[in-house]
Amino acid sequence: MSADPDYPSLLFFYMGSVAEGEEFFARAWPEARAVSDPGKMFYRAFGLVRGGLSEVFGPRVMACSLRAASKGHIVGKVVGDPWQMPGLFLVQGADVLWTHDFAHIGDHPDLTALPHIVTKRAVN
Repeated sequence: MSADPDYPSLLFFYMGSVAEGEEFFARAWPEARAVSDPGKMFYRAFGLVRGGLSEVFGPRVMACSLRAASKGHIVGKVVGDPWQMPGLFLVQGADVLWTHDFAHIGDHPDLTALPHIVTKRAVN
């Protein structure tokens, strides 16, 4: 995947080791910037919680899993806490400009507003 000039640069946090992250991102997105956080320090700092049965195995998750599998995406080796809910935050300096509150682990946010949020912030 190449960088899109309309979107802000990304920084991923993941619960695996540095070696696991390097192996994963070398395949998935070699240009990605990522931080190993096996102790979930950043997850806690952003207030992310562990999910329950419905957030991890509920009907909506199963539907998302089937959709992903139909596109060739399958669940691989579990790394870290499989109950940890994901987070997505648009951060600029010390300010959190946008966040997506995941309803379940298969939830996908609408990212089309991000360029507008960044541009609006730059103008102000």
